[in-house]
Amino acid sequence: MFALPPNEPDVGDREPLDAGIDGLCEILDADREAVIESLADIIRRRAAFEEARRQFEKGGGRDA
Repeated sequence: MFALPPNEPDVGDREPLDAGIDGLCEILDADREAVIESLADIIRRRAAFEEARRQFEKGGGRDA
């Protein structure tokens, strides 16, 4: 049912991501590290939002 991931990821798996980050660096005129840190922050905030939304839908909001 579930396959174990390979020990080492295929470099080809990261090529679209690398190209996207390079494109953002050019558009934003920022270095790669700053772009990656910003993307990581966006992902963390989205995950926190989704968790809060799930809790709210279960009826476990802050005021519950």
